[in-house]
Amino acid sequence: MLCIALLTGASSFVYEITWVRMLSLALGTTLHSFELMLAAFIAGIAFGGLWLRHRADRMVSPLRAAGWVQVLMGLAALASMFVYAQAFEWVGWLMRVIVRSAEGYGLYSVASAVIAVLVMFPAAFFAGMTLPLLTLALLRQGRGEKVIGQVYAFNTVGAIVGVLAAVHVLMPMLGLKYALLVAAVVDVGLGVWLLWPGGVVGAGAGSKAWRPTVATHQEQEQVATHQERKRGAFVAIALGIAGVIAAVALVRFDPLVLSSSVYRHGGVRLHDSAKMLFFKDGQTATVSVFETDRGAGPVRSIATNGKVDAGMAVSVDQEPSGDESTMVLLGALPLALGHGFERVGVIGFGSGLTTHTLLGDPRVGQVDTVEIEPAMVEGAKLFGDRVSRAYTDPRSHIVIDDAKAHFAGSGRRYDLIISEPSNPWVGGTASLFSDEFYAFVPGQLNDGGLFVQWLQLYEITPELVSSVLDGLVDHFSNVRAYLANDSDLIIVATPKGKLPELNAGIFEHPALRAELARVGVHGLDDLRDTYAMGDAALRAYPALYPSPRHSDYHPILTLRAPVARFQQGYVGDVESIMTAPWPLTRAWGGPEPRVPPAEGAQLNLQMLQRRSTAYLLSQRLQHGADLPGGGDHALADALRALGERCELEITPLETAGLVFFLAGETVPFLAPAEREALWVRPTWRPCPLRDPTVIDALALVSAAATDDHAQVLESGQRLLEGPHSVGLLADARSGYYLFGAMQYAAWASGDTALARALSDRYWNSLGTDARASGRLRLLTYMAALGKQER
Repeated sequence: MLCIALLTGASSFVYEITWVRMLSLALGTTLHSFELMLAAFIAGIAFGGLWLRHRADRMVSPLRAAGWVQVLMGLAALASMFVYAQAFEWVGWLMRVIVRSAEGYGLYSVASAVIAVLVMFPAAFFAGMTLPLLTLALLRQGRGEKVIGQVYAFNTVGAIVGVLAAVHVLMPMLGLKYALLVAAVVDVGLGVWLLWPGGVVGAGAGSKAWRPTVATHQEQEQVATHQERKRGAFVAIALGIAGVIAAVALVRFDPLVLSSSVYRHGGVRLHDSAKMLFFKDGQTATVSVFETDRGAGPVRSIATNGKVDAGMAVSVDQEPSGDESTMVLLGALPLALGHGFERVGVIGFGSGLTTHTLLGDPRVGQVDTVEIEPAMVEGAKLFGDRVSRAYTDPRSHIVIDDAKAHFAGSGRRYDLIISEPSNPWVGGTASLFSDEFYAFVPGQLNDGGLFVQWLQLYEITPELVSSVLDGLVDHFSNVRAYLANDSDLIIVATPKGKLPELNAGIFEHPALRAELARVGVHGLDDLRDTYAMGDAALRAYPALYPSPRHSDYHPILTLRAPVARFQQGYVGDVESIMTAPWPLTRAWGGPEPRVPPAEGAQLNLQMLQRRSTAYLLSQRLQHGADLPGGGDHALADALRALGERCELEITPLETAGLVFFLAGETVPFLAPAEREALWVRPTWRPCPLRDPTVIDALALVSAAATDDHAQVLESGQRLLEGPHSVGLLADARSGYYLFGAMQYAAWASGDTALARALSDRYWNSLGTDARASGRLRLLTYMAALGKQER
């Protein structure tokens, strides 16, 4: 019976591990989902024991009862497959009908708990009865109270064996369905053994230590004849065989459904064009590689537990995916900040493209890519030549290990560490965004070493970004942020000194140059265009969205990121800073704008599109409506018409609004010569001006175009004290631009007193949208602090 306790413990934990993996594919791999699954499993065990509590003493044969409980547990486990097969439809329906809000997430969690209970509770309920019944049987045999410890010890050993068997043998070799089926067969087999006459020695024996008042259990046991017990065992065998056949024949775990990421988008199945190329239940995650074609050519993606971690166009002749620019720039940006790295560490294999990119530089000595899931490395081979160097280059070393454990135990330091794990809401990943991790990393870097962190801007909130940044900047002396596309931020940091400037050395190597050209980076200027925020701005950002620092001991990200994912949160502040109506990025270390290239692929950055639009607006305003329009060309036409007809002063407030709006659309995005031609020596307003509001509005913009900060402040003060000051501030366009231009000039001049005075006097007069603007709030905060040189 002790062996039975061991085996039933093993099967129960095979159930639990398998169910958790299965439900993670439907409900999401989050801490909240895991808590709900664990609660459902433990609740089943607890209620099973509770149900037995007042019935055990009246049982004639605890072992026969345990036999039927084992059989029913196995059948319930098989039945859970049928329930689970419907879970994706249920979750898909929930995602379509529930409002994506914090309250909606609470409702989603309740519904997820119900699904977890339906899958896990029945078998767990029976599992809760097994140990009490086995213990009771042994006590009635007179084994003494020590048998209680023995039963639970064997069961615990069995649980450990079950976990190891599920993770390292059953799931990788058989998959989720058959891992669960094997455990169910074990339970049914144990039940049949207990039911079979003579299956367990002393099955019905009474003991002198236990004396019922009416009749001995030996006498009552004799009522059940040998034939009846055998008949019961055959019934159990028949039920077990029927259950196994039904599960094998009728339940199908469709990889296209399991990989659908239904908990994110509500789609129960991958796109109709999807083809599954690889599907494996690995030790820590289920990994799939599939190909979809939505009209722009086939895209191959690799996913863990349904969540896509990387996607690439199948052919280099196709347009690159957004993920490609992120993965390539994660490798290329740090290479452009140095002159070769002897030893590089990469956290997370993904598709292997980042490692492949790094190895395109012959100046790199060795790249250690640390990946916790072996199936990820296996599946990524299907990206073929696109990532070949990650597998074939002798400098590439793939390490299957936990990232922290590897770096702590390697005994060697690195010149560059790149961290690109999965999304922070994925269970276990948030520790790679914690304060403790950022305190740990500098000790793993050589002098002059660099650290690169990928951070998503989708399915997250500004407060959560602050919780990560607050910890990161505190442990590094100099930090910069680059934007790979509209939703992927790349942070580069050094623990000592200042970061070097980007250099063109990487473009001297053909393999690396080809990877960069494919994503729209043809030279150093293109690489500089990805610059988003400097050190001072990154350190100021957390103050705008106060949040506790994410820590292993205060896991803000772990707890709140799943809610942000459900709400489809997005942080647009970084992109909005790059496209602000004042040249924030340039002032904080970014490049001067340049004329957009006439041809060739470009990075998918809104700022680059705004440059093209600004150029067209400039041409339209200067040369007339016969040129192609771009953006708000009608406003440019209107201002040009007013200027040509000498009617700018008829409605000064409206004219100032037009001037400020078009200045915000052009000044930050045009090269210096173009800015000067458009606003300092304009040909579109030949008539002399007399109205002070129009004169000062144009003078302010002219000064902004030439970075004459003193003149901006002087003209701005006259406007704020002039006859139209109230109207200017109340106007959504004028007040926003005017206040921001003055704060920018105060920051650039280092006049913190003026910046604070402007805020104190005029902030509450701005419109609601202006006061809610993240970029204006950041600019105002930084102007009040003054320039922070590090």
